[in-house]
Amino acid sequence: MNPAPKTDYKTLIIVISLAFFLWLVVRVNRIYDHAYNVPLKVVNNNPQKCLKYPVPNIVRVEFTARGVDLIRLNFREIFYEVDISDLQNEMVMNLTDHPEFVRFPEAISVPVKSILRPQQINFQLDDALEMKLPVEVEYNLQTSPGYTLVQVLPKPDSVTIFGPATYLDTLRTLHTEKKTYQEMSSTFLDKFQFAEKSEFYARYSREIIDVEFDIQVLAEKEINNVPVEAINIPRQYDVVPLPSFVRIYIKGGDKVLAQAEKEDFQVILNFNKWNRNSGRIAADIKTDLKLLYVETRPSQFDLIVQHK
Repeated sequence: MNPAPKTDYKTLIIVISLAFFLWLVVRVNRIYDHAYNVPLKVVNNNPQKCLKYPVPNIVRVEFTARGVDLIRLNFREIFYEVDISDLQNEMVMNLTDHPEFVRFPEAISVPVKSILRPQQINFQLDDALEMKLPVEVEYNLQTSPGYTLVQVLPKPDSVTIFGPATYLDTLRTLHTEKKTYQEMSSTFLDKFQFAEKSEFYARYSREIIDVEFDIQVLAEKEINNVPVEAINIPRQYDVVPLPSFVRIYIKGGDKVLAQAEKEDFQVILNFNKWNRNSGRIAADIKTDLKLLYVETRPSQFDLIVQHK
């Protein structure tokens, strides 16, 4: 009995590889229509003017070319460029009339068949304005039991915004995107983008900021012998608060409370709020410390008022 002939796998692999290569050469040299998302680049060399409203970031462009050239497009910088440097107020542009605005390296010859979308863009301009505004962080944070959020620190705490004067004149703060956190029990850092401005065009000096959430163990403390001060006293009166020194009860982060001293507080009695009939007055407490709660003990004061 004769043995079965051996299969020549090496030759088989070479034949299959050659057939695939020939098939691939034929395929990539055929002409195809293919659409790409191309970035829209708006050129504005007039520093006195800027876009009033946002425009689309992407233009859908259809090309007609050999498969090999369409593949090469994926590795080149291509964009649709519109120059508005000479525009004063407004222009409605039909993109389909300007396929020549598609820019790509000269080494690639890929004809543009059509602009699919958007077909029209309304470019409206306004006087340009640049302002530096404080940052307001938007968040919803729940701490774990026994912890408290002491403060939220954006870094930097103010950012420059560039955009149309009509809208920037109405801004007082720059709002970030909103994030939610649950059961937090330690200080952490996160990155925030600014809330997208759909109602007007805006550009920021930085798109992302760091935000520190200072979370500490919840604690309480009493501080003794804080002096009481009376203000707005008419010249004809001598006023003595009773008591003249108080205890202050505070709640907040353990690190803040550990450093709190009586010099950090002002206990103020405003004589203008005093009613002779009731005879007692509550104090205003001033402090720069980041506290969850603060009160004087006692909470009400008597005033001894005498004519000079």
